[in-house]
Amino acid sequence: MKQVLEYLQSFVVIALVLAGIGGLSFHLFKEEGWVETILGNVWEIQIQYPLIAIPVTIGAIVLGKMWRDNRLARGSVGKLPDIVIYALMAGGVYFIGYFAINGSL
Repeated sequence: MKQVLEYLQSFVVIALVLAGIGGLSFHLFKEEGWVETILGNVWEIQIQYPLIAIPVTIGAIVLGKMWRDNRLARGSVGKLPDIVIYALMAGGVYFIGYFAINGSL
């Protein structure tokens, strides 16, 4: 009986994570989705204020690379993977509930 409950729990976790990834992907990449909106806003800023936007974009890339290299050098992962899994599960609950109530995403 214990093994059945463990399998059921694993199935629920995987289903919620996949629903979270699917819902996020849908909203990110659909027409007029989050990526299109963000990239459109960044593009408008770079056209309007290129002297400010270009260095800020380059600085963000450099800082992201430095942060990533620092985390790899320390070799510690911490609780970030757990937080990401829980966030995806929460997103899965949200998207499943939203779909159940409204019938569409």
